[in-house]
Amino acid sequence: MHAASLLRPDVAVPVLGEFTRWYLLQPLKILRRFGKYAQAFNAILSIPFLFRTLLKPWKNILEHPKGPMLAQIVQVIAMALVSRGVGVVIRLGAILLAILLQIALLIFTIAYLFLWITYPLVLLFVIGHVLFALIH
Repeated sequence: MHAASLLRPDVAVPVLGEFTRWYLLQPLKILRRFGKYAQAFNAILSIPFLFRTLLKPWKNILEHPKGPMLAQIVQVIAMALVSRGVGVVIRLGAILLAILLQIALLIFTIAYLFLWITYPLVLLFVIGHVLFALIH
């Protein structure tokens, strides 16, 4: 196809129609891809699951303490508190990471959509500016 043939209406109209269809459908694909990535991040770092298990012990470590009964009870309680404290810290860190990942994904998607929509306008402006500079 020669450049001159693009100026013929029987060639230019279908090409322009195909470009318009592609240009308008691509944002839907971008949004679908965003949804898939958001689901994948949620599957890896599930915020609801992390909240449900927030106060659970980090690991179910079983010890059989020796010594007097009161010392055994204190040792088991201390171990349970430490294990739950570690679990809370680790899970809160994972929740924070998951939220930051979702926010970063949202910001990237919004920026990508904005660039996708404005790029042709910017390109036309630049071409017009260059042509205007060449004429004057």
